[in-house]
Order: sequence, then structure tokens, then C-alpha cells
Amino acid sequence: MAETIGQRIKAKRIELGLTQSEVAEKLFVTQQTVARWEGDKHLPPITALEDLAKLFGVDVAYFFGGEKVVMHKFNFFAFFGSMVFNLLFFWIVAVSLVTILLTNWGMIGGCIISPLVVIYQAVEDIRPFDWLRFGSAGLLAIIAVAVLPIWWKLNTYVWRVLKAYYRYNVNSIFYEVTPAKRTKK
Repeated sequence: MAETIGQRIKAKRIELGLTQSEVAEKLFVTQQTVARWEGDKHLPPITALEDLAKLFGVDVAYFFGGEKVVMHKFNFFAFFGSMVFNLLFFWIVAVSLVTILLTNWGMIGGCIISPLVVIYQAVEDIRPFDWLRFGSAGLLAIIAVAVLPIWWKLNTYVWRVLKAYYRYNVNSIFYEVTPAKRTKK
């Protein structure tokens, strides 16, 4: 059996016939990150190991093989770096993305109901009925309905990426994987 966490990740990935890129895509990390884990250049955070265990269909203990333990520690430098980076980058990006996504949801919703608005305005004598306006509103509604599944997938993907980023980033502050002392048999 492989001796290190990285070797175990690589062995299980190869056993399942996955590429580093496929694993990276499923975990929302880069292929280089997976390569660093497999090359024992970096240890993955415990949350990444949990996700790898789920992806590979094994228990998290598989990666430790009895030679590593998980210790709860507070890493001040990771905390400081994470706070600075998250305040400057993550929250600005997250708030901007959420604003853009919600605005587009509103536009899609408005386009879908636009034919009903044209009819309502005509019924309530707010504005006279015009076939050109009704046809344009109908075209907008058709386009919005066609765009809806694509927009839903994009929103789901963005949400998963932000969630994975936040989860890995925050947990790197409080969790550290350290080797246990070996006993000779």
C-alpha cells in the first residue's frame, strides 16, 4: 500500500481511472493542486480529504493509513492571510456575483411576464394594446424561457465554486494534518 497521503490519493485515482483534471474539476480546485497533493508537496485540507473520500468511495481514514492523525490547531498566519484575502477578494466578488445573478433573475422573470403586462395594461386602459409591443414581449418571454436552464446551471456552478472555496479556505485555518509517531512492529 502507498505510504503517504499523496501516494494514496494517486493510487485510488488511478484505480478508478480518473485523471488529475477530472478530480480537480469535481473538487473545484486546479489540476496543479491535485498534482501537488499527489506529489506530497502540499497536504490537502481535511475538507478536501472528505470530498476525495466521497469521490473515491472510501472512508477518510483510508488516506491516513494509521500513520497520520488530524489535530485541531489554530493557524494565526492562515487566519490573518485568509481574513485579509477574504475581505478584499472573496466578499467583494461574492457580493458582486450575487448582485449580478439576482439582477439577471429579475430580468428573466420580467421578460417571462412581459406579455401579461402588455395585456394587463390594455385591459386596465393604462396603455392601448399594440400588436408590435405584444409580439416583442412574447419574443422576450420565449428567449427568457430558453435561457432559463442555462442560467440555472451557471448559478448552480457559481454557488458550488463559492461554497467550495469558502469551505476549503476557512477550514485551512483550524485544521492541520500532522504525522503521528511511528512505532516499530
